[in-house]
Amino acid sequence: ISMTTHGFDARPGDTVFGHMALMDWGLEKYRVDVDYIKVDRVDPATAGPDKGDPIPYHPPVADLNKFSEHLTVAQDSMIDLVDTDVNENDWSVQDRSRGKINLLAVDESHHGILRWDLSRFAGKKVADHGLLELTTYSIQRKAEYVKDFGLIRVVEILGGDPIWDQKTVTTDSFCNYEPLNRVLNSQMIIDWPVTPGDGVKTYLTISKTILQRMIDGRTHGIAIKALGAIEASFYSMENEQGKYGARLHFNIQK
Repeated sequence: ISMTTHGFDARPGDTVFGHMALMDWGLEKYRVDVDYIKVDRVDPATAGPDKGDPIPYHPPVADLNKFSEHLTVAQDSMIDLVDTDVNENDWSVQDRSRGKINLLAVDESHHGILRWDLSRFAGKKVADHGLLELTTYSIQRKAEYVKDFGLIRVVEILGGDPIWDQKTVTTDSFCNYEPLNRVLNSQMIIDWPVTPGDGVKTYLTISKTILQRMIDGRTHGIAIKALGAIEASFYSMENEQGKYGARLHFNIQK
């Protein structure tokens, strides 16, 4: 991987320090093995593109019209961190005007879990970063702004039962005898605010690398967690034949 800075104000005789940091990985102890690192002065105009698949910090939401693939979630459910043996796929609210609405609730004791059928893309390569689309039902959170608080955190599902069934899945069966902090990647994909308003969309950038891992079967799906005190509810796929279910938007290399 590489990163090129722009507008770096270094003068002849200045001492330049290069730093590399592992950030936002999780709450445990982690180790980074570095084989080689180099810091050099280059002309950005001729240095060429950076290597790897970098995403800007707080990336702008891409235009949906640029994507050719729009895939509705195949299975969605919730896991309960307290009542770990209870299936909560029928979590719902009785809406005054529309009757029963099935929801995915995300708070400090509930995670949403999502997986897609990507089998038709087997062996193919993702072209660029994509988007995860969620449809808000409601959100409750602290009114005063606090940095990195009251957001949702999106992470990869790396372990556990890869073919969990939304009608029967519980936290215990989802983990399949593995600790939850090994089933879910402790490093987030992205932390992002929920767009408020019933029926309003929240779009979250999913990197090219993670989309490729999902197609290759190394990542089993996506989990949605609460970052700080927040209670967010999203429409699940059970409503109106999946009309408001979570969707992935991406492109495949031609």
